[in-house]
Amino acid sequence: MTGLGLRFVRRPGPGGRAANLAALGATAVVSLLVTFLIAGSLGLVHRSDRIGWRSADKADPATAIGALNQDDDQLVDGLPMLRVDLATLRTNELPPPPGLDRIPKPGEVFVSPELAKHWSSLSKQYGVAQPTGVISDKGLSSPEELILIRGVAPSAVGEHPQYVASWRENVMDGRMFGLLIAVAFGIALVLFPLLSLVGQAAGVAAKRREHRLAALRLAGATRTQVLWLSAVEQAVLGLGGAVVGLIGYTVLTPLIARIPLGGGRWFVHDITVSWWNVLVVLAAVPVLSVISALIGLGRVSITPLGVVRGQTRKATSALRLGLLVIGPIVLAYYGMQAAVLPLLIGIGMAALAVRVIGPWAVQVIGKTLANLANGPVALLAGRRLADDPKGAFRPVAALVLSGFVTGFISVFMPGENEDPSYQDMRIGVALLLALVFLTVAASTAAGAVGTALDQAGPARALRRSGVPLSVIERSARLAAVVPVIGVGLPVVGFGALCGLALSGGKIITEGSSGAFLLLGQIVVGLVLVAVAGAAGAPVLRKASAN
Repeated sequence: MTGLGLRFVRRPGPGGRAANLAALGATAVVSLLVTFLIAGSLGLVHRSDRIGWRSADKADPATAIGALNQDDDQLVDGLPMLRVDLATLRTNELPPPPGLDRIPKPGEVFVSPELAKHWSSLSKQYGVAQPTGVISDKGLSSPEELILIRGVAPSAVGEHPQYVASWRENVMDGRMFGLLIAVAFGIALVLFPLLSLVGQAAGVAAKRREHRLAALRLAGATRTQVLWLSAVEQAVLGLGGAVVGLIGYTVLTPLIARIPLGGGRWFVHDITVSWWNVLVVLAAVPVLSVISALIGLGRVSITPLGVVRGQTRKATSALRLGLLVIGPIVLAYYGMQAAVLPLLIGIGMAALAVRVIGPWAVQVIGKTLANLANGPVALLAGRRLADDPKGAFRPVAALVLSGFVTGFISVFMPGENEDPSYQDMRIGVALLLALVFLTVAASTAAGAVGTALDQAGPARALRRSGVPLSVIERSARLAAVVPVIGVGLPVVGFGALCGLALSGGKIITEGSSGAFLLLGQIVVGLVLVAVAGAAGAPVLRKASAN
């Protein structure tokens, strides 16, 4: 059966090559984004490992080997600079701070390479023509960090210094820790659009695969054999997409390193993928793809005759609506002061509710559209949505979930402020939106191809019965737009409601940036659907003509 599954990949049949390419591309985007999230999180940890010692302050003054004092109010040529005054309290043989070749003596000054370029503006202030030494990469947060480490006498370190028992204490830097928490929230928000993209990659041309495997079941293949065939086929595509995504991330690493998050650009080695990172991606992405594919083929393994006959799927239950209240209640109960984990659970439950309720909402909209139809276009679109709500929702699931994300963060958009944490928030929001919309674009593109191939059979039958091709194409476009408007817009409001539940009913956003974000979400969503419809039309036209 493994050989037959590989044969299906090599010779996928009519329309199969386009479906495989779409699935491969979508899986590659998943791989790239997963690699970015893992490598970026580890990059923050690497940064903290190099500069965490500056935040150490747990030693007993009576036994501390040194003391330090930080001053971040310094400026050089109009740019913010950090000065660290360092005093040795007791003679010791401990290693010097990261990036230094020795512990500075009183009067010695070590600077970062970037600050060394501005030394002419500082030489008089510190009384030395040239700095004593240059701090290496091992002691810097970023290549462009402006930092000065000055050795001082114990009496000159300040009134309230930080006492340290080692120059290399394992302490998490406060700014990096805050960014890691923000990354955790970002992952929680982007997780479900990303999983929807995985499902879309596995579900491209799902009906074509259903009919092929159902025919095998009717010919005598067992349920296990059918599932194994699908697993082999999807595993090969998933592994190929994972490799392409890893290669894409490696190529883009120098550009990603230019993102000025956490005080400056990144050292490339901070965000370079490690061998175990590669193994995780190569294992996780194909496994997720296989699981998604097998979940979608449950009907084939149980009722192959129903698949071949085109039997209507069982209606989804309105009981799913009860899931909508769980997320907001959890967020409102814990509020902004809660621990990270309960808030992540609340956000996850809210996003899960959107994903689970989506097909039910699509089915309701489809039935309403079909009942109110006064022409063939609306009737065909409504029947398509009502007969297969899960299949109709899958291509736009990531787009709908992106509406939840933008609605949620529209309540927390940071305003203009020179505080570094606000700058990090603005960049973080921009990164989050970029990840979400990249996911949405990939999912919509794959969905356009998959939907066109899925509808090739019914479209072919309609064309043979005399229905004009223009009517079929218009009904397909309407069936794509209706879920976005009918489900996507309420989901944007639900996301904002969850944000208000977390903030205690307060809109933290300053100015009109939140309103512009919501407007941008609507415009981008409609544009993506329109482009996807235009891209899928030639595929549907060609596939239904055979």
